[in-house]
Amino acid sequence: MTYNAAMREATGTVETPLTSRQLVWLALRDIAPVMLAAMPFGAVFAALAAKKGLPFDQIMLMSGFIYAGASQFAALEMWGAPPPFWLIVFSVLAVNFRHVLYSAALGRKMHHWTAIGRYGGFALMVDPVFALAELRGGARLSGVYYAAIAIPLYLGWLIATALGALFGRFIEDPKVFGLDFVLTAYFIYLVAQFRERPNAVPIILASAALAIAAYFTIGSPWHIAAGAFGGIAVAAGLAGRRANIPTLGDGA
Repeated sequence: MTYNAAMREATGTVETPLTSRQLVWLALRDIAPVMLAAMPFGAVFAALAAKKGLPFDQIMLMSGFIYAGASQFAALEMWGAPPPFWLIVFSVLAVNFRHVLYSAALGRKMHHWTAIGRYGGFALMVDPVFALAELRGGARLSGVYYAAIAIPLYLGWLIATALGALFGRFIEDPKVFGLDFVLTAYFIYLVAQFRERPNAVPIILASAALAIAAYFTIGSPWHIAAGAFGGIAVAAGLAGRRANIPTLGDGA
């Protein structure tokens, strides 16, 4: 059985569904490269947090409860000289608002899950998890598949955080090893997987253009929200124009 055939079974497009064991195996195969990319990112965060003076237990709690790399790095930038409360709130909102959109997009595929399952799934939903669930999950997302990508990634993030907090001081400059670009490279790969979706190219280009413009004008972390809203606006506009195109049965 090929991978694509297996995923067609997982999404219910053929009569014989995959077993839970097969779904777990497919999920682990999908999430393995994500973990390899994300773990250095988590280790770098912990190393920087340790240099800021955070104790080991606080670093672990931050990764365990916040579990959002971009927000954790944004918090580190504010550490030591806390800005006004409203600025912290809006900064976190700018970085994390995309998760509201993620939940809305995946929620329609989780209607057959229990309430506890949905809330637990949303709590573990980070960028790579959403991308894989959206890309592979089909119209009816498998809870087994989702758990098998989300839980290992979360545990890997905690392990990487612990290693970075304990041994990160030995890495003077992560950029020397290219560790600062590892996760970015994987996100580029994930975005490329959506290239065959309708209107993918103009949406990706618009999002990238606005994110770059915001980065050099407004600064971080606002470029993340700018890119997200830019892509959403273009997608909504193209979808609306497509819906207004008359069909052969209209009016003639």
